[in-house]
Amino acid sequence: MPTIKTAPTVPVPHSWDLKSWKSTAAHVWPHDEIAARRILRAHRAELQAAGALTRIGRNLVFLGNGYMKWLASQAAQVTEFDVPMNRPEHAAKRFGGQKY
Repeated sequence: MPTIKTAPTVPVPHSWDLKSWKSTAAHVWPHDEIAARRILRAHRAELQAAGALTRIGRNLVFLGNGYMKWLASQAAQVTEFDVPMNRPEHAAKRFGGQKY
């Protein structure tokens, strides 16, 4: 698993609940509750395994250290992410018809 080499410039809160994401952890990606719900739906098991998610009563609570660990674990996917418009065969579309 990748390690975080630099400390975040804004400290991550110790914990915050899903409903108050925008007010409590607005500087933490994905920055709002709606996007956080999508992340939660897609990655619930991974978040729990990383120690990033717990439940207190009816509230889902994100734990700062576990969430940072989960975010760092997603770094491996960057190398697999292919941005089609950056491939050389698409250069003509970007630069007005000139092929390079």
